[in-house]
Amino acid sequence: MNFINRALLIVELLIAIALTPILIVILLFMRPAMVDTVNAAAHSLVDGPNALLIQAICVGLAAFVFIVAILLLFLELQRPALHRLRVQSVTEGQVEVTADAIINRLEHAILQIADISKVKPRVVSASKGNVVDLSIELETNPEVNVPQKTQEVIAAAKQVMEEQMGLAVGKIHVQVNHSQKKK
Repeated sequence: MNFINRALLIVELLIAIALTPILIVILLFMRPAMVDTVNAAAHSLVDGPNALLIQAICVGLAAFVFIVAILLLFLELQRPALHRLRVQSVTEGQVEVTADAIINRLEHAILQIADISKVKPRVVSASKGNVVDLSIELETNPEVNVPQKTQEVIAAAKQVMEEQMGLAVGKIHVQVNHSQKKK
């Protein structure tokens, strides 16, 4: 869903960027043609004593929309920096691991636990002290003992994070889904 929202926003911004210069040109160079098509009230505003002020406001608003659209497009297209966590337990040198490396390690370790058919770990947040919060979505057999299985998953996640990766674990949120029985 995030990809669809991002794609729609990019298309909308591109349309705004394309239409704004056209509107500016129409406002600046095609004023007489616009005056003929506008009703009497608008006609008095265009030719009235404040016509230059109104045109300046319209051009200013159009330029503002154009600049904001370009700024938003730039911010939307700019990729966030790859999130890296520093391993504190290494004393000689500096070691950083990516969130993808953590996810791959957790997937491998948790899938080794019996009765778990799918796992989807996510790094939720990491504070300055490199304490990592995790969210783990599991798919298990319907007959599984949920409290026991979640304790096994939490223990495996802590073991991977603390012993194998040298990172401190904060909160671990586990969501258990049961797989559908095949008939």
